[in-house]
Amino acid sequence: MGASADEREALLGPEEARRGASSDRLKQAQRACADTEELGMSILDGLRSQRETLERSKQRLNGSSDSLARGSRLLRTMSIRASANKMITAAVGTVAGLALLILLCWR
Repeated sequence: MGASADEREALLGPEEARRGASSDRLKQAQRACADTEELGMSILDGLRSQRETLERSKQRLNGSSDSLARGSRLLRTMSIRASANKMITAAVGTVAGLALLILLCWR
């Protein structure tokens, strides 16, 4: 009626071997997942570092841009003042020349 112990062991042996092989494959897959996760974390750390570097560079560029704009406004103001000073100097020279001519003509 029932199978003998030897027959049962012979029948269960391949099943145990399959379970062992499946268990080994599962462990390998878990190791591969852990390695992949570790690699992913390493990549994320690198990307985080690069992002911080890019953000610092962006802040520096924004500061430089502001400084350039301020310098440009200052140069424009200086140019306008220089032109105004030239006009004033020319006007004073003209008035002085006319005054000299008037003095020379009246003498």
